[in-house]
Amino acid sequence: MSNFQSPIKKYPLLPYSQLVFDATRWLPMVYRFPLACRWRNGAKEKARIEQAIRIALANHPAFQMRVDGHGNHYPSSLKDILHGPYHDFDLSVQGEDLVIKVQISRILGDGKSAEILLDDIQRAYVGLPLEPDDYWGHVARFEQLKTDSHYLASCDWLVKEFADSSIPVRPAIDRKCLWTLLPSKPGLYKADYTDLHDKIVNLAETKYLSYEGLFSLCTALAIAEYCGTDEAALTWAYEGREAPEEQRIFGSLHRDVPFKINHKLKIINHKSDLIRLARNQIRSGIAHSDYPYTLTAPYNKRWNYAVNVLRITDSEDMLRNIDLPLEIVSIPKQKYAYALLDVEIHEHPQDLSIWFRYSATHYKESSIRRFAALVRKYVEWLLEE
Repeated sequence: MSNFQSPIKKYPLLPYSQLVFDATRWLPMVYRFPLACRWRNGAKEKARIEQAIRIALANHPAFQMRVDGHGNHYPSSLKDILHGPYHDFDLSVQGEDLVIKVQISRILGDGKSAEILLDDIQRAYVGLPLEPDDYWGHVARFEQLKTDSHYLASCDWLVKEFADSSIPVRPAIDRKCLWTLLPSKPGLYKADYTDLHDKIVNLAETKYLSYEGLFSLCTALAIAEYCGTDEAALTWAYEGREAPEEQRIFGSLHRDVPFKINHKLKIINHKSDLIRLARNQIRSGIAHSDYPYTLTAPYNKRWNYAVNVLRITDSEDMLRNIDLPLEIVSIPKQKYAYALLDVEIHEHPQDLSIWFRYSATHYKESSIRRFAALVRKYVEWLLEE
């Protein structure tokens, strides 16, 4: 009998994972976020809790992958599932409680992935079966998609629609710096929208415009006014996961979708026209989002520095959605800004806020406040009766 074993099948990383992997070459801890949680009265159940975490991690192939020097990844195995090249779970007893310190790189997964993993830990803890994660099937399908006519047509459409480099994709910066992905000084400005929360919910329900659509539209209008142009563009974060088999995948499946407005179309005379334009931009962007336009060379040189609008589910909200005695101990403050400007939507049951997370190396706080005021102006205008 032959002892020959076929070589391990390798696949290129998913687009966003590739972006983060490339960045780790010059900054190993980039996009690797630490978090500490306390499991109240968990000391006496340390073994059971640790076993639940192990079961949940083992259910997701991303935690047992390896990446070679060319950015290709493949299934592998770990001596200890709690510790891998891109993740760490450390459990320690403090009095009657159990403290769980976590670090997970964005190479492995996106924001939705964290929700999936937390739900699986809860299921494993109470003894429920876990739904399978078809990560490698998804990766294989994505590679096959690259030869599909729709994928290639999406590339052509996106290039034609968004190739005009004269359209601003961010408010003009205050300080010119070398255009590199090296991290810069972080800045954060929070704008309270709680007073508009009910009206925004009503707009979403009656005009079929999502939060991402509304704030992409108003942010784009603010960029255009700030820069004194008729047009503006940006990106917004789309969760993806349309197919049933994608719902339980821990992986970087989200997509950054381009979005633009154009005053020259002469149809922007009424709010209804703007809202219709925004809906169409969201829908057409999703329809062509299989092609990772904003992450693909040479287009990424421009879109790496575009404003990104994203809806955030924070850690405390995720913990409130499960039935486990967990609480946040600490989330270290962000040390670096990895983007020029992100517009984050933070919604809680009782409040709504927009966080302008920016590079203080490139922008003055006064400029961000002025830009935030423009965004607010357009939101209020669209909500007027």
